[in-house]
Amino acid sequence: MPSGWYLTNRRINGVIDPVTVFTLSTHPLVKGSDLSLGPAAGMCSAVLQRAWRSDFAYVQLTEERDGASRRTMLRRVPLRPRHFALRAKGAGGPCTPADSGQVTFQQGGRAFYIHYGFGPMASQAKRARAAALLDGLRITPRR
Repeated sequence: MPSGWYLTNRRINGVIDPVTVFTLSTHPLVKGSDLSLGPAAGMCSAVLQRAWRSDFAYVQLTEERDGASRRTMLRRVPLRPRHFALRAKGAGGPCTPADSGQVTFQQGGRAFYIHYGFGPMASQAKRARAAALLDGLRITPRR
């Protein structure tokens, strides 16, 4: 995990499947009555939206674990890339601002989504750390 980043493995939106594996962000994702990290409605994440700053960055890994959905996804998504290119072209993932995106991939019989986003003032170093984190992920094959 990059130094100075914050980790949560809780769901940050209302999506149950795919399952959130983790979310890393450069600012803490605050719990509270209006910023619950628990169940919420839909795919948008108010927690992530409210943590957003001009220098903010986040990366979220989710996994498709439902049998039928996973099989369908495995037929449609590419194998894990050697290097993750985080070149967003618009709003992505949990309804975060522009310069956010999504990458799908499979590895070892498992199917994943990566959601990511960068504020307009996020440094190149933050962007590089996010890509390096993803490049270094170790994923075990499905049993």
